[in-house]
Parts: sequence; C-alpha cells; structure tokens
Amino acid sequence: MIFKSLAKHLHLLLVFMALALCWGCSSESSAPMNVLFHNTTAHYNAYFIANERIRQIEAAIWQAMERDYDKVLWVFPPLDSTMAQTYAEDVEYVLKKASIVIQYHKNSKWVDDSYILIGLARMYGYDFPNAINTFKYVNTNSEDPDARHKAVVNLMRVFIENGEYANAEAASDYLENETLNKENLKQLYLTRAYYFQVLGDMDNMVRNLVKADPLFPKKERARYYFIIGQVYQELGFASAAYEYYKKCIDSNPPYELNFYAKLNIAQVTELGDSKDLKKVRKYFKKLVNDEKNIEFKDKIYYEWGRFEFKQKNLDEAIEKFNLSVQNSLNNAKQKGLSYISLGEIYYDTLKNYQLAKSYYDSAVSVLPQTYEQYAAVKHRQEVLADFVEQYNTITLQDSLLRLATMDSATVMSLLVNKATEEIEAREKAEKLAKKKEARQAARQATLDKPTGIGGTTWYFSNPSAVSSGRVQFRQTWGNRPLEDHWRRSVKQVIEAGSDESPVADEEVSGTADQQELSRDQIIMNKAREMYAAIPQTPEELAKANKLLEDAYYKLAKIYYFDLEEKDNAIATFRLLKEKYPESEYLPEAYYLLYLYYRDEAPGTADEIVALMHEKYPQSIYTKLIDNPDYEENSNQANIVLQNAYKSLYELYENGYYDSAYQQIDSLLTIYPDVTFSANLRLLQILIIGKTKELADYQMALQQFIEQYPDHSLHDYAQKLLDASKNYRNSLVKLRSARYFDTTSDKFLFVVLADSMATAQKIRQQLDQLLTTMSDSSGLQTSILELDDQVTMTVVKTFKDKDSALLFYDICKAEKLFDGNLNPYFVISKSNFDILYETKEIDAYLSFYREHF
Repeated sequence: MIFKSLAKHLHLLLVFMALALCWGCSSESSAPMNVLFHNTTAHYNAYFIANERIRQIEAAIWQAMERDYDKVLWVFPPLDSTMAQTYAEDVEYVLKKASIVIQYHKNSKWVDDSYILIGLARMYGYDFPNAINTFKYVNTNSEDPDARHKAVVNLMRVFIENGEYANAEAASDYLENETLNKENLKQLYLTRAYYFQVLGDMDNMVRNLVKADPLFPKKERARYYFIIGQVYQELGFASAAYEYYKKCIDSNPPYELNFYAKLNIAQVTELGDSKDLKKVRKYFKKLVNDEKNIEFKDKIYYEWGRFEFKQKNLDEAIEKFNLSVQNSLNNAKQKGLSYISLGEIYYDTLKNYQLAKSYYDSAVSVLPQTYEQYAAVKHRQEVLADFVEQYNTITLQDSLLRLATMDSATVMSLLVNKATEEIEAREKAEKLAKKKEARQAARQATLDKPTGIGGTTWYFSNPSAVSSGRVQFRQTWGNRPLEDHWRRSVKQVIEAGSDESPVADEEVSGTADQQELSRDQIIMNKAREMYAAIPQTPEELAKANKLLEDAYYKLAKIYYFDLEEKDNAIATFRLLKEKYPESEYLPEAYYLLYLYYRDEAPGTADEIVALMHEKYPQSIYTKLIDNPDYEENSNQANIVLQNAYKSLYELYENGYYDSAYQQIDSLLTIYPDVTFSANLRLLQILIIGKTKELADYQMALQQFIEQYPDHSLHDYAQKLLDASKNYRNSLVKLRSARYFDTTSDKFLFVVLADSMATAQKIRQQLDQLLTTMSDSSGLQTSILELDDQVTMTVVKTFKDKDSALLFYDICKAEKLFDGNLNPYFVISKSNFDILYETKEIDAYLSFYREHF
C-alpha cells in the first residue's frame, strides 16, 4: 500500500513538474532553464536544418561555377539569376526553417544567426533588396558584435552582386575600425578581394588575399594560393607567383588544380642560364609524357609554346602551338587559343598576313562565341581577310599588267616556267601524301599479318590478307589497270582508234576518245590559261588598272586605320599617287599624309596644304585642313536642313511650288555644300519638273549628277534623267492602260519604293500604325516587286473606297512618309491587277489625280 501511495504521489509530482516546465518555457522568459531549453531546441532543430540546407546551396553554386584556368579564378562564384531558379525550393525551405527560430525561440542566442541565414538565402535566391534589408536589420538590432560584423560582411557581398559598388565600399570602410573575430576577418578580406576583382583592380585584390593567408583553413588554402599566384603572374611578379604556386602544390590540391599549378609554375620559373632553360623544357616534356595528363596535352603544348615565345624561339613556339592543335580532343576554346597564338606570331612578329589570316579563320571557326575576346578575334579575322584580298589583287593585277607590256614569246616562256613550277610543287605534295599513306598502310599491314593459325603463312593463301592488301593498294594508288608503267600518274595522250590504243578498263577515269594528257600538254594548257588572263584590249587594261588603283587605296586605309601601321600606309599612298596621279582617292590620301606629317615634318605638311588648295579647293578634305571643326559644323547645318526639309516637302506635296522653291534657294545660299544640301537641291529640281520646261528639268538633273558624283541620291537622279529622256515613249504607253472608276470593288493602299530595303522600312511603319488602329482587323501588309526598279508595299484589303481613303488621310496626317520621294495612293483591286500586268505607274497616277 505504501509503494502504491508513493507511486501515485510521484506521478502527480512529475505531471506537476512538466506543467511547471512548460509554463516556464515561454519564448519571452529569461529564466536560465527557459533559455537553455530554447537555445538547445533552436540550435539542434530548425537552425541546424536551415544551416545545412544553406551549405547545400553554396556547394551547388560552387559546383556549377565554370573554372577557366586561362583567367584568374573567381574568389567567390558570381551569382546568376538563372542558376538561382534551380535551387529556389531550397531557398524557400531555409526561409521557412530559419523563421521558426525567430518566431518560436525569440529568447535564444540563435535568432541573429537565423536572420543571417535568411539574408544569405535571399542573396543566393537573387532577392537582393530583401537580403540588404535583412542584413541591415541584424546590424542595427543585434547586441552580438560578431553577428553584426558577419551581417555587414555579407551586406558588402550583396552590394557587390547588385552592382552597388559605392555602398560596398562604405560597408568595407565601416568595418575598418571594428575588431573582428578570425572568421569574420577572413571573410572580410575575401569579400574585399572579390570586390576589387569585380572592379578589375588586381593589385588591391591580391593585397587582401595575402592578408587572408594566415586565416585560411587547410582545405581552402590550395585554391586561394593558386589565385594569388595567378594574380602575381598577371601583374608580372614572377618570383611571388612561383612562391604561391609552390605553396598550392604543397597543399595537396585536387588533381586538376595541381596540374594547372604545375603548368603555370613553369611559366614563372626564373631562368638564370641555359641549364634552367633545359630544366623547364624537361619539365614540360615530363608533363606531356605523364599518362594522367593525356586529356591536358593540348594545354601543356600551348603553355610550352607560350614559354618558347617568351624566349623568342619562334620556330619552337610555332611547333608547340601546332602540337596543341593536333592534340586538342574536345576543348574547342583551347584549340581556338592555339590558333590565335599562331595567328598573332604571323600577324605581329612575322608580318605574314596571309598565313595569319588562315589561322584567324580557323580560330573563329572553332572558338565558342561566348569567349570574351571573340569580337576582337572576329574583327582581326575580317581585317586580315580584307587585307589579303587587296594584297592578292595588287600582286595579280600588277603581274598581269607587267606581262601585258612584254612580247608574247617572252611571256609564254615565263608562263611555261611558272606552270612547270606549280605542277612540280603539286606532284611533290602528292608524293609526300602518298608516302604518308604508305606508312599508314604498312603499319596497318603489320597489324593484319597472318598468324599461321589458318594453316599457311603464304600471303596469297590468306583471303583476309589479300583483301586488306587490295584496299591498301587503292588507298595509295587509286583504281589502276594492270598495264605497263602503271605507277605513272601522267601518260602520253593516245587517240582512240589508233593502233597503239589500249583497251579501256571500266574503272579507268577518262573518256573513250581520250586518255590522260601528257605532262608537257598539261603544262602548255596551264600556260595558255594564264596567258588568257593577261589584259590585251584598252578596256581590259583600264579594268585591270582600276582594280589595282582601288586595291592600293583600300590597302593603304587598312594599314592606316585597322593595322595602325602608318609607315606602310604612307608608302602605299605614295605608290597610289605615283601610279595614278589623277586618282579620285588622292584628296583623302593627301589629307591622311597631311595628318601624318603635321607633327613629323611640318614643311612637308605645308606643301600638301598648298597642293590641296591648288588641285582640290572644293574637297571636304581641304576644308577639314582649313577648319578642323568643319565636319562638326557641317553636321549642325545638316540638322538644320533636315528639319527644314519636312516642311518644304509638305509645301511641294500640296502644290505650293513657288514658296518651296524660294525657301530652298535661300537655304542653299546659306548652306551650299554640306551633305544634306543635295537633298534640298533634288527637291528643287522636282519643283522645276512641275513648273518649267522638260529641257530645264533635264539640264538641272544633269548638273546635279555631275555636282554630286558620290552622293547617295546620284543613282536616283540618274533614273529620273533616264525616265525624262524616255518621256515620249511613256506618253505612248499611257494610252495603253485603261483603268476603271468604281466604288463597288475592294481597295488597296500602295506605297512605292525604289529598293527592297526601303519597302521593308515602309512596311514596318505601316505595321506599327495598324497596331494603333482599333478597326484594323483583316488588314495586312505585304511587299511585291513591280519591276526591277520599283517595289510596292501594299496594305490590303479595304472593304470599300471610303475606308481606303480614310487610311490614306491617316497616313498623311501622321506624316508617315514625309521625305519619301515615291508616291503612295489608293487603288481598286481590279485596277491593281491592270497596274501589275502593264507596269505603267505613270498611267495610273494620271488616272488617280483625275478621279481621286
């Protein structure tokens, strides 16, 4: 009974204690037992789970970061909004768990840390504004200095990721006078290093990394030592780079990091004498021969090539870069970099632009377009392509013109020698290729040799060996008949039907009438082909000279502007001046010569100025010499004329010809020779066409064509002149088309253009207008070529004439086609069919003015 009573009272006591404990474990209470309960529960439940998930997110971000060892590795992986979507659920999970600590364990010491986890989750989730607010909240409200410092360090990181560099610097400055624990101090140095890396300040970046060195934990040291080595190498401090690459290797890094550290250490090894040089080469050779590095051979040869180039061993460098290309298995970027290095050697050092062009072509073909220097590589490739084109044109046309001055017998003798050289070179190349194929076939034959297991070792008793031999023979020699001298690739021509004609085998190439040409005949045919390309007639000579003149001009400009080789440019301009003293390009050439000599040789520059005033007083280049601000002033004048043109064209369109003519005359008096003056002058000529005789109109057009030979309106003016000369024929054709006035038909709106490009621009304008109209359903635009000179942009189909005319008025009110010299009009579907069949625009426009 006593035990039963005690048990009963003990049970009641335990219940009472549990109730007391629950009552005392309020999240607001500061009682020791209460705080202990909430600290333990918060730390080992919600906080622990949220912290583990944050670590998983960080591991995923590090894992996804692309490691490009050709550049300085990132201190932190830059955050990416696309990547953030892949772990969005994890971010939400962290926010949920960390919020439990804040909500239900307010008196625990893990509240600040939970807020920091929330800030990190928001930062990794690319929610920068809320991340900033969270870290600011911790800094403002926390009583724990370590938590506040940690929040500010992470706040600095968010500012960097969000591009708020001034705020990031302010956060860094704030911590300058604070006393931080080791972990926060390490993170501060790393975050500062990341900040300077983003800004491209490598000097301050490495300073902060070196400060963090004593604070690195063992597992992080190798990576940061490697980064420090990279930065020192980039800054040119080879000995410091060597030291940190060595520390990286000694820190037992992962294999890939270890490989690149060993590779880079060879580049920064100080060379005291030839023994050191041999030591480094032996080191590279060891890396190449290591079986573990088979997938990195292209990178090893590339770095070896860079090393040899630094030692000015161009032949060795070229060889190693080529080996890098040959050993590149699946690394397109590395292959492209090797091609670029070869291109740079031939471009910058050897000045062999044709070979450089080939290597840049190869680089562009294999480099991924995401490569950061892709645009520069592409530009250089395009420059070299243009350069080689002009260089080859000069070489060819200059040779042809020199041959054109010689007697035919001498020319043929030279061409026969040239053809012989080319054929011999080709035969030599073919012979080398066959030897290579033969060696490959011999190696294959060794592998395919009979083993004796089949009962015989005689070659012709082994069907497999015979079959293999036949394949190897055809690979080396092709399909050849069994005949005398079968090894010869070139044989005497033997006409079919002669007594000496052999029976043709079905596999032998050629025709039944003619076998292969003799070597001499091939050479003669090649010589005759080259002779045919020599210009003979005055027209051919003029064409060759024009090609040569253009090529000299273009080559000089490539030297001057793209390659920035002023001396070569000047020499080429001088050749142009000597060979073509009346060239249209000389004003620009003299101007560039003037700019070159202005500081180098003022006396020569003064001579050029005098010559420009004498020979080219109206040239824009003469005006630029007299007034360096001429172009800027001209641009301002062009703006004035462009603004005036709109109102002038409206006057012209509405028939106020006299007023428009007088205003244009006044403007051309003030601005007679700027670029847009031609536009106003042509509009004035169109007014002459409306108000004066045909002869006056044609004379004005002819003067315009002569005055503005290089203007964009030159061809259009020529078309107008040609059309006016055929005016009588046009009048005859006017009578051939019969259009009908109708209101019951469907209608179209048409705008004429003189090119497809203009028509497409008009179409875009019309499409944009249609999107703003509420009743445009069923209307659509299209483009149709009326003939070689006229393209129509069509809006179809309006239900009646009034709807089409309303659309016409809207276009006119919107001034949609102000400045367009070609007409726009409304036309019925039936009349459109007639217009398209007869092509007679003038006839319809005459009908249109009468009936619309």
